[in-house]
Formats: sequence, structure tokens, C-alpha cells
Amino acid sequence: MRVLVQRRWPVSAIITAAAVVIVVAGCGSGPAAGPAPSEVPADLLMSPDQLPAGFTPAQLSVADLVAANRGPIESARSAAFAPPECRPTADADLNPQLTAANSAVLAARSDAGSLVELVSTVRRDIDADIRVTTGRCATTTTVIGSGNLRGARIVTRYTEVPNPDSGESESSVQQSSAMRSTVTTTLIDGAVSTQIGFAGYAIVAVPGAAPVTVQLTVGGEATPATKPPSGATQPMTDAEFAAAFGEAISAAAR
Repeated sequence: MRVLVQRRWPVSAIITAAAVVIVVAGCGSGPAAGPAPSEVPADLLMSPDQLPAGFTPAQLSVADLVAANRGPIESARSAAFAPPECRPTADADLNPQLTAANSAVLAARSDAGSLVELVSTVRRDIDADIRVTTGRCATTTTVIGSGNLRGARIVTRYTEVPNPDSGESESSVQQSSAMRSTVTTTLIDGAVSTQIGFAGYAIVAVPGAAPVTVQLTVGGEATPATKPPSGATQPMTDAEFAAAFGEAISAAAR
């Protein structure tokens, strides 16, 4: 569930600029030992000049991202999903494991929405993502059971985005999934808000190190909740998201 009626960072990477992983040396006469290189993936992020046109870096740390994800994840725990087997699990499993030692984020904003890239040595369950966004789960209905959106009805329609053109790095992709979501939120008073976003997830082999999880999420601006509803605008085209996801994969595989 990736749509929100307020402007905020998209979930899980939600689903991200630039956050710098800082290693603080301890006391003592000898040099402090830092984390192993594979545990510091900040250099596997896209560079600011690789961001899609119109996006500029914004501040977001791994801790900020984890904290921002907690609310939507907790809300999802008490929500009712139809079909019931379409309840998402990957974000809830991944989020508590993310730290500044094993993950890095790059965040950006444009007039049309926000972007979050996450690279982590923690492996995401992409099988679970595919299971809850395809087949019977390509269209899901969620009824929120707690929080300020309690009673709201959310209909999410997922559409697969073509595989990114990641050039020579394509052979480094062990598993991936990329989706566009169109989300319609109906509040208890009948007002409706819509939002369009993208999410891409990949497990990427890194030369000389363990594979990493690469996530790229782009959330468009949610429309105001109104009666009658107004149509949402995509933050970018499917092709533009595929190209950006390809850049993120290439950066991690270099």
C-alpha cells in the first residue's frame, strides 16, 4: 500500500537527497575499524546528476526513512485486505533491519512528486512483492482499521513497468520487479483522493561483495480529497521510471 493523502516520502525507500553514512571514530590511540566495505553501500547510490530531469536532492537519512515507514506499516497491520492473500509483507520485514551501517538512501523532489532510492545489504523479499501486485492481487481493496484514515477504503491497481535498460549491468540483476500503482482513497465522508506512484525492487550482484537490494520509489502528489474526485497526474512516464530504475541498478553494479 503506497498511496498517501498527504505529501510525504513514499513508503519503503517508501519504498529517497543524499543521505551520507558517517562512521564515527572511537577513542583510543589506534585507528578505529570501520564497517566492512560491503556494509557501507553509500557509493552504490546514483549520483545527483543521474536523477531524472526535474528532481533535485533533498535531505533524508536512513533513520528518517525507517521512522517514516513505521506509521504506514503499522496501519497496514490492522487493515483488511481483499483478496486477503494480497496483504503486503516485504516492507514490514525489511524496515526494522535497516540501519546506517547496512543501508544508504538518496532522496529527491520535483514539482510532481518525491523520489527515494535505497541500497542495502539486507535482502528484500521480492517474491512477496510480486505475489501481492500481480494476478489476483493486481487490483486490491484495503480498508484502514486505525489511525486518522480509519474507515477509509483504498483501491490499488498495479501495472507492470517494462524492465529497465540497464546495459551491461543487466546480467548483474538476480531478481527484479517494477510496478506503477494507481491508488484511489475514499474517505468515510465520501471524498476521494487519487495518487499515482512507481516502485522498483532488484537484487543486484556487486563485484567483490555480497548482493545488495536496490529500491527506487517515486510518489506523485496526491490530489485533495474532494467530491467529485479529480484525476491524479503521473510524476513521470513509465519509460522515464524504467530509465531511472536502470540507472539505480547500474550504479549498484559498477
